[in-house]
Amino acid sequence: MKNILLAVVLVLLAISSEAQNGVLRGKVMDAVTKETMIGAYVMYGDGQVASTDFNGGYEITLPYGIQTVSFSYVGYKEVVKQIDINKATTVLDIKLDTEIMSEAEVVADVARERETPVAFTNILPAQIQEELASQDMPMIMNSTPGVYATQQGGGDGDARVTIRGFSQSNVAVMIDGIPVNDMENGWVYWSNWFGLDAVTQSMQVQRGLGASKIVIPSVGGTINIITKGIDAKKGVNIKQEVASFGFLRTSVGLTTGRMDNGWGITAAGSFKQGDGWVTQNFTEGWFYYLKVEKQLGKHLMSLSGMGAPQSHGQRSFSQHPATYSSEFARDLGVSDSLIALYPEYGLNYNEHWGSYQAHQYSSSSEFVEGETILVNERVNYFHKPQFALRDF
Repeated sequence: MKNILLAVVLVLLAISSEAQNGVLRGKVMDAVTKETMIGAYVMYGDGQVASTDFNGGYEITLPYGIQTVSFSYVGYKEVVKQIDINKATTVLDIKLDTEIMSEAEVVADVARERETPVAFTNILPAQIQEELASQDMPMIMNSTPGVYATQQGGGDGDARVTIRGFSQSNVAVMIDGIPVNDMENGWVYWSNWFGLDAVTQSMQVQRGLGASKIVIPSVGGTINIITKGIDAKKGVNIKQEVASFGFLRTSVGLTTGRMDNGWGITAAGSFKQGDGWVTQNFTEGWFYYLKVEKQLGKHLMSLSGMGAPQSHGQRSFSQHPATYSSEFARDLGVSDSLIALYPEYGLNYNEHWGSYQAHQYSSSSEFVEGETILVNERVNYFHKPQFALRDF
């Protein structure tokens, strides 16, 4: 009899306890697009946290009475609700508004440490000045985890970068928040940005997909290049570079910072020329950059323009390793009998060039010998100017 009474009491207590709790469920979505948000945080009780599922839905159990529940998501304003739990099931859908971020975050989706759930590495101007030298911009990223950059055939400006094994066409490259990937194949031609190091404020390499608000090919990662502007320190930078194989580059950069009248000007110019390490892979190019900004109350108007008309020789097609170095081919396991079939021309060999003897007429209408002209049949000419007007 006592056992029966005890069982009845336990059942009544369980029913009573169940009657004191209610279920709160609903969905969390974007206030503008109405899209549901996966992984949004729902905080309740004494520091308890739940997250939304793949449909943006949540379901938590709360005791009867007035309960405080907060809803949050990275890049969105937190919403705190006082909810009266007085029935078995309460339905509450939440709409989150995007957070008003700082200029850098809006411009280029710059990740912030301990705030943005993406792996990233920041490259600062000091590192660029010490390590970049006369290389293409991507080459400084070789010390970044998960990134591989190469000069390819040795042509100036022909560098490519791979992030997490994804080729450059699957890596988003942005300058001041503007995608510069080719519209057709997603490629990036670094010869058009060779002078950017003179005005670069920071460079960030994000590995993996990010939370960008624009359509970019960021499967492998994102490269954000932020140039100096109205908030930069006032100064003038003049640099002269001298390297092997006749390479010369002169660069001038100017930043006024924020002037008393609310204006700010950043300008840069650069000229380079060189013969190239690879035979007839010469380079010659100009770079220009101008950014004018004006503070108007809470608005910052920014007008910028940049580009780099240039030409350089290329080495587009690969040859058998023995053509460049028999020793290297032997290290790769190529047999001596096969190596003997290929004449060795050296690592700087280029199949795309030749020469001809210039002729001219004398006063007697006879040919006379002139100078020897060297010609590269693979010459790249490129100029893609970029202009932008932005309002922050």
